[in-house]
Amino acid sequence: MIWIKISAILVGLGITVLSLMPPSSGVEIHVNDKIGHFVAYAVWMVNIGLLVSSKHYWKIILAILVYSGIMEFFQSFIPGREVSFYDMMANTIGAIIGTAILLLFRQQILKIVSKMKLVKSSS
Repeated sequence: MIWIKISAILVGLGITVLSLMPPSSGVEIHVNDKIGHFVAYAVWMVNIGLLVSSKHYWKIILAILVYSGIMEFFQSFIPGREVSFYDMMANTIGAIIGTAILLLFRQQILKIVSKMKLVKSSS
């Protein structure tokens, strides 16, 4: 599970850095930024969700949504950035879809990462 923990941390750090970088930083994302928000938060939810029991998913969703709001708030202090309700919606939908992926495919995902020797098999 260490690789999943590392992945969850790296995704969270990536979200933080990209959320707080000024637009003039030279990092250009050439897709609709709402898609980027959606994908980032869905991937983060899947990573974190693999580490906890499904009965705790609602707590993870809540924590991710609070974190998303905090990132949007801090963006208001960065020149060239602004708070976006639509970013928060994309983040929320991403976390919910990530949860749906976990609820439908958790065991299959764990089998795949187990075969990749990223986690120990629970069987």
